[in-house]
Amino acid sequence: MRSSESQGLNGKLAESASRGWVDRQLGALTPRQKLAQRLVALPGITNDGRPDQATRAALAAGLGVLHGLTGVSVSGAARYHVEVAETGAERALPPTLVAANLESGIGYTLGDGGTHFPYPRGIGHSDDADLARRLAEDAGREARLVGFHWTFSPCIDVLTERDDPILGVRAFGVDPRRTGVLGAAQVRGYQDGGLLATAKHFPGHGDSPTDTHAALATLPRRPEAHERVHMPPFEEAVAAGVASVMVAHVALPGLGVDGPASLSPVVNRTWLRGELAYEGVIVTDSLRMGAIARSVGTADAAVAALAAGADVANVKCSADEIPAVLDALEEALWAGVLDHEELDRSVERLLRARARLGLHRGHGIDLERCAELDAGEPWRQEGLARTVSTWSRPHLPGPAVVVGDSSLARLVAERLSSRGKQVLYEPAPVDTGSLSSVARKHPDATIVAVTCPLPAEGGRDSAAFACTVHSLRAEGRPVVAVVNSAVPAAELRVGGPAVSVPAVDAFGVVSRASVAAVVEALR
Repeated sequence: MRSSESQGLNGKLAESASRGWVDRQLGALTPRQKLAQRLVALPGITNDGRPDQATRAALAAGLGVLHGLTGVSVSGAARYHVEVAETGAERALPPTLVAANLESGIGYTLGDGGTHFPYPRGIGHSDDADLARRLAEDAGREARLVGFHWTFSPCIDVLTERDDPILGVRAFGVDPRRTGVLGAAQVRGYQDGGLLATAKHFPGHGDSPTDTHAALATLPRRPEAHERVHMPPFEEAVAAGVASVMVAHVALPGLGVDGPASLSPVVNRTWLRGELAYEGVIVTDSLRMGAIARSVGTADAAVAALAAGADVANVKCSADEIPAVLDALEEALWAGVLDHEELDRSVERLLRARARLGLHRGHGIDLERCAELDAGEPWRQEGLARTVSTWSRPHLPGPAVVVGDSSLARLVAERLSSRGKQVLYEPAPVDTGSLSSVARKHPDATIVAVTCPLPAEGGRDSAAFACTVHSLRAEGRPVVAVVNSAVPAAELRVGGPAVSVPAVDAFGVVSRASVAAVVEALR
């Protein structure tokens, strides 16, 4: 038999085997287990790093998805995930999916370790779809080694609100067409790397001045902007075969969605299933966010989400809350609030997603390799400097003093020193007095003034920072401004050499790849 014919036959046999596995699993699950498949819970962990009793009980009940651990080493997470896989296998249950926000790599959720990748805004600066794909594929392969299956990324929201309080560096920050191209590239990369990718936050969160972690965002979006600006990236993601779409907690009264999109049949059934012909998994944004939790309890939110057409209710509750949520879902199922046929369709989608990853053949966790990933490091990639924005040719021809009282400033100083630069670090606030004092102490050094506003401040960091930098330059001192920001460097208006670096998100998580990019830009 010729090689191509053999490969075709093997592919058909593999597809048939996975289809048979899906059918057997669906037929073996009880209605309560099927409901459990559609929930996301937080993992509990014992002092010795194992799943706690409540987590084991939830897994035994058929829990479909665990959210990522936090504050755990890479090797510790891998050992935990092995136990999760073994707990399900012992009961012949479908493998529990392990999901997380992996927007800059596994360290984003764990707290450290693994490869540190640039945030999506850095990819937006590069405007390089191949770079976007390679980054996502590398991130996906590494995540699978540790036992992650599902990344809640990329963010393909089109940023039109200058005072956006939450997305910032987590969005590509480019126009709808380029956001769609870069987002689709990352979808393909993550999925080629062995993860389920997620296009979020449908139907677009980039025009919101409200942080939905705190409150529901009601947006005055009109139909023309909806179709022309916010939908194209999701259309591209669906065309790229994205495995899941996450629906946001935004209301769009001008489009007939008066409550949260995440709980809306119009959004799930009409827009996603109907107009976009989307056949993958629909998951809500976390139902513990203030946009929902301020008015709806966990169990009621889960019922509302599934009744509205979501496949997965991202309740993100502790594992010990799962029995009460399942009680409410079972009651809704027998009362007809939830549909039995829709329940089976959703569970089948989730089973097909597992088969797509090959989870019916084993977990694939590499404990030996994971131990090597405990010490995190930046992504080793040519041209990393393209993931920051520069203005007026910033460089350090001689000795330098880094000034700033943030983690970003400290890490920039450390990285510059490790690259052979003659650098001192002054952990002082970046104000006129501090900079003038440092300049007097080091008359022959270039001052690198580092400030780290978070996304709500847009990186335009008030007139105060710009005024401080201008004042020092007026004294004839060389100054390079480095600002955590999602805007182009030219918009910082600091009057001289500047680097706009999308290094720190709204939660304070620093991408060391972005720190490395700053150092490359300052050569």
